Amino acid sequence: MHAACGICGGELVLRYPGSGRPLDSSLLSPTNHRPGEHPDLYRCAGCGTLQQAPLPEGAELVRMYRAMRDDAYLQEEPGRRRTARRVLDKIAPHAPRGRLLDVGCGPGLLLDEARALGFEVEGLELSRSAAAFARGRLRLTVHDVPLEEFEPDGEPFDAVVLADVLEHLADPVAALRRCRDLLAPGGVLCLVTPDPSSVTARVAGARWWGLLPAHTFLVPRATLRLLAAAEGFELVDDSSLVRSFTTAYWLGGLAERGGRMAAVVRGARRAVPRRLMLSLSLGDERVIVATRGVQVPTRPAPASGPGRAPLPPRTPAAPAVRAARARPSWRPATRSPRAGRARSE
Repeated sequence: MHAACGICGGELVLRYPGSGRPLDSSLLSPTNHRPGEHPDLYRCAGCGTLQQAPLPEGAELVRMYRAMRDDAYLQEEPGRRRTARRVLDKIAPHAPRGRLLDVGCGPGLLLDEARALGFEVEGLELSRSAAAFARGRLRLTVHDVPLEEFEPDGEPFDAVVLADVLEHLADPVAALRRCRDLLAPGGVLCLVTPDPSSVTARVAGARWWGLLPAHTFLVPRATLRLLAAAEGFELVDDSSLVRSFTTAYWLGGLAERGGRMAAVVRGARRAVPRRLMLSLSLGDERVIVATRGVQVPTRPAPASGPGRAPLPPRTPAAPAVRAARARPSWRPATRSPRAGRARSE
């Protein structure tokens, strides 16, 4: 394995051997959390990021995302809307209204909730079926282009949301940079993403739900905060995500993890009322809210190659992360049904 970390250029070490199963559209659906189907996943010795290496081919992956459909997603619509409102509550103190862009908006539930709060909303979504629902059923403005190709009309956005998206991209840092360009000074960036450094992820190990075929980069919380700061964002909130699902859905996910308790969990799932709602945090997903600074961050250019953003030395990961950061462009050479993808894991 000779590839370098896609975040910091550090050394990669195989952490979770993969299944060898070829990637297809069914593996990319948001409700697919079956364990053990991911490709080889490597951990960076410098910044701690888990990542696929090499990354999937971009054009073919975009094609699969466009074909991807997830008929089970909206079965949990009430809970997903409740979760979306919690995310919007994190944004509201810093951007109570204005233009909001949801990258990888899926069927548009968060956009619909934001519109009800008075935002002027737009979304990006690659999945044809998800985008069709958002446009047809919810009457939302949704563009079927990747984030790097999106050219908005009108004024900059007051808020940009990437919920369950960053982990699907080929270049997370370039995505942060593109979001900064789309935001007005003082505008809000909201990231929701799994944290591989969390206690839950470390205890679950190879059975952690975040190890999925669709997840190309899983960036630790501390590293992500540094990357955002290097791109000119000021952190204003960092909290654990609380999700709402039916109890049956929660138990179904637990049963998928297998082990000695799987049969017991399946029995409990059959016994509980199917629509009983449960809201909880597993402690392994972060909601990070940051505002765009007025000044464009300075990126001194190295002797060769594009300019790389220096990162403040606030964590042990910083030296490696600081060593390399800047690509002129990015595209979902991984997916971006968030840069077009159906929302929510």
